[in-house]
Amino acid sequence: SALEASGLPGLMLLLPPRVALRCHPLVPKEMAEGCQIYLSFVPRQPQIILGKDKPFTYDYVFDPSTEQEEVLSISIATLIRRIFSGYNTTVLTHGQTDSRKTYSMGRTFTADQENDPTVGAILRALHPTPSLIPLKF
Repeated sequence: SALEASGLPGLMLLLPPRVALRCHPLVPKEMAEGCQIYLSFVPRQPQIILGKDKPFTYDYVFDPSTEQEEVLSISIATLIRRIFSGYNTTVLTHGQTDSRKTYSMGRTFTADQENDPTVGAILRALHPTPSLIPLKF
């Protein structure tokens, strides 16, 4: 392969980036202001329709009802497992101000939140469930 032919020592398997879209539920302030979600979610497909006729396809799509744990287990858990195998991983969030990136990724954590379904991805990665940690690494 081209990767093997490069001759770069220690070059490991390179994986293409994966892109997930997460649409957060409207918060009370947004509802009071009359905000609406203009996305349609295609059932069982990683695709959204913007407006009436603009489709966009991603690797993963999470609608407003998706819980934090599901986002982690579907889109981020593989990356956490790779950390324990010695690989570097990156999770990047992007969005406009107040689009709830911090909610998805996490903010603070206390012992009382250990089983809280709203805890973000970073904190879940730092306190992974036993199924994410390999028995040998």
